[in-house]
Amino acid sequence: MPNRKMKMTLSFVAVLLALQSAAVSAQISDKPEQKYSLAISLITAGRFNPNYRQLRVVETNVSNEAFREAACFERLGVFKISVLYNGEPLQERDPEMRKKRAEEAKLTRCKQKNLDLMPGDFLLKYLDLGYDFPVEAPGTYEVTVSRESDLEHPEKSVTVKSNTISFVVPEPTTQEEHAK
Repeated sequence: MPNRKMKMTLSFVAVLLALQSAAVSAQISDKPEQKYSLAISLITAGRFNPNYRQLRVVETNVSNEAFREAACFERLGVFKISVLYNGEPLQERDPEMRKKRAEEAKLTRCKQKNLDLMPGDFLLKYLDLGYDFPVEAPGTYEVTVSRESDLEHPEKSVTVKSNTISFVVPEPTTQEEHAK
């Protein structure tokens, strides 16, 4: 008799452990996965226009599945740019103007274009940093770009962040001051 009770208890514990394991793996699989990575670099125009600064965003499919993305996401306002100036957050020049541009882009033809990204494929996007942020003053700037992974299903979305880049705007030289 004690042997039978012991077997029933062990069977009950085994069932409980199996149920707990299934619940944990269900929670893990419900967690959204990151479909792509973001990497940024800075493009400048050099001596022709020292205040021109654009971000080159490389969006790489790091998942095992193909997915489709709108061709004009950079114009639709899905990318969020974070800029620190000498360690302090820098405000946009005109957030309302950026929102207006994003709304106007929703009506453009490029929104209907979709690009298929196979695993390992990448897209290049360009964001005009100097247009939206005052990045002319001498000092150190740190820039990070982020966006949500699934705009149509926020409950399945994760925030994907890029690397952080830094650049320095030097103090004007005496020749540059005389040219003004």
